[in-house]
Amino acid sequence: MEKVATATGARRRLLPLPVGKSDWEYVAAQNYCVDKTLFIRDLLATDAGTVLFTRPRRFGKTTAMQMLKCFFEKRGVNEPDVRHLFESRAIAHCEDADEWMAEQGKYPVIYLTFKDHKALRWDEAYERLAIDIGKEFRRHSECMESLPADGRERRDFIDILEGRASPAVLGNSLSLLVDALHRHHRENVFVLIDEYDAPVTTASMNGYYNEMVAFMRTFLPGALKDNEHVKMGVMTGVLRIAKEGMLSGLNNLKVFTVFDEPFSEYFGFSEDEVEEMARYYGREDKLPEIRSWYDGYVFGGREVYNPWSVLYYFDAGCVAKPYWLDTSSNDIIAELVETLPFDMVDILEELLSDSEEPPVVPMAEELGPYQYIRNTPQTLYALLVSAGYLKPVGPIISGCCEVAIPNREVQGVFTMDILSKFRKDSGQSRRLRAVETAFYRRSPEAFKRCVEEFLLESASYFDASAEGFYHGLVLGMISFMRDVYVITSNRESGYGRFDIMLKPRTEHRDFPAVVIEVKAAKTEADDLDALAREARRQIDEKNYAASLVTEGITDIMKFGIAFFAKCAAIAK
Repeated sequence: MEKVATATGARRRLLPLPVGKSDWEYVAAQNYCVDKTLFIRDLLATDAGTVLFTRPRRFGKTTAMQMLKCFFEKRGVNEPDVRHLFESRAIAHCEDADEWMAEQGKYPVIYLTFKDHKALRWDEAYERLAIDIGKEFRRHSECMESLPADGRERRDFIDILEGRASPAVLGNSLSLLVDALHRHHRENVFVLIDEYDAPVTTASMNGYYNEMVAFMRTFLPGALKDNEHVKMGVMTGVLRIAKEGMLSGLNNLKVFTVFDEPFSEYFGFSEDEVEEMARYYGREDKLPEIRSWYDGYVFGGREVYNPWSVLYYFDAGCVAKPYWLDTSSNDIIAELVETLPFDMVDILEELLSDSEEPPVVPMAEELGPYQYIRNTPQTLYALLVSAGYLKPVGPIISGCCEVAIPNREVQGVFTMDILSKFRKDSGQSRRLRAVETAFYRRSPEAFKRCVEEFLLESASYFDASAEGFYHGLVLGMISFMRDVYVITSNRESGYGRFDIMLKPRTEHRDFPAVVIEVKAAKTEADDLDALAREARRQIDEKNYAASLVTEGITDIMKFGIAFFAKCAAIAK
């Protein structure tokens, strides 16, 4: 885009945009830079030994980590001072700024990034790990002099530098470097690991998962578990995979995912930050288009823009297109596309409809192990949220969450690259999932629609005659929700025997209890609405909800449902 703009009658030169750049020192010195330096303050204020931030790719994780490195790292006598880059920013002007700025340039820093690990075989992946670790050892080669001249630590240090370290030595390398830096500088060490999960993702895709996880189980905890010489460990990634054992036992680990409010403002651009950028480049007229294309992600309840796409949009002269989706790498998504369960296919199709209410889906906060992700819907949906393809609409409640597609940019990939590859089925699984959504929303009318759709495709006119048939049909439709409800039928409660009762399990008490009474009309002339009201009155007259109330359950949805042929009526 044009690098000059008119302001108060004069032409002024604009700072270039940091398109494709993640080196914070370079960006802060020479480019338009969104100020995220209060991230440093909030990080220092946490009571944590190790912190993990999970966000989609291209949402500023690497730039944030580079900023931390630039701020905390103790520089050599021949290296340029960077303090001035922070003195004009928020960290130097906030409350207690002197306390935070006193930490600037004070610590040795280990910085590793695994974001480009794409090896097809374990031997290639191991070689890449050895190269990247060796580079960081060379960056800190001066600290080798603080190790005993004839000791094992120095020999291992040299082996790592020269690329001949054994797997055992390389697995312990992070711990060795922490120890060497602490001895040399007599200060505790910051350990920064960017995209920690990328090697495991690639390994899972290419058949050497067990070897990579075994290495990481030694490499990460070896340095970050109960290490008194570590000031703080900070890691970023797309996925939270604590169940792999890679993060097991890390010193006071705190994880902040897209569902958590703390630190939500430091990854991605806020509305105010985008508006300020638009004013700076004189393109405030484009704000509605930017919102529809690149806004809509939700981190900790806060809406954010995709920073990668916003920067490319302005740099390209405000041409709207899917910049992020053309570059973001989520290979595990591509693998799972061909094998997603049918009910997920239908829900993802529903996301593209004009429905005013987003679908409710099962949702996990933690993923892993990788090889089991495809086996459970809650981890599959969590994967789509973590990777940025879906956004949570509200919190996770009783293992469920409403989801939506964030914006036009992501909508395109659903249409072209995901749904076009899905297998199709008769649609029954969508209707079964819609039953759960109807109860979640406390909507008997929605349940009625589900029943009628099911009847239209699954029951013949001659089947639709006896009350027992309809009772069994409703019971069958809700039986798949046994992980959410304790489902009982024809049991005594109050002054009689109810038809169907659903009692939410302890971990799902945010779902309502449900009591259903079923009636069947004898002729087409019978008034279905009146029959449904009679069924509903019977629930209260016979006090069918008594057993629920005795257990302290007060959120109870009661309704009568009446059938004739393939028609139904509901009374609530």
